[in-house]
Amino acid sequence: MNLKVYYRITQDRAGIPMDYTGARHFVVPEGQVVEELAKAQLAADYQVPLRAVEIVSGSAADQLAARRH
Repeated sequence: MNLKVYYRITQDRAGIPMDYTGARHFVVPEGQVVEELAKAQLAADYQVPLRAVEIVSGSAADQLAARRH
């Protein structure tokens, strides 16, 4: 299953607060928990703590992006 996940990174690897939003496609087998897989993969890719990654809904991600512009 191919899913688009919207996310927010709340701090960098040094623990300094930041506000970064994005979206990424994940290919996930049926029956697997998408949110935990996405959080773990994003934390590893951005080299941030797992608690710094938040999965947000599409409308919330759009609102966050609109605030930044």
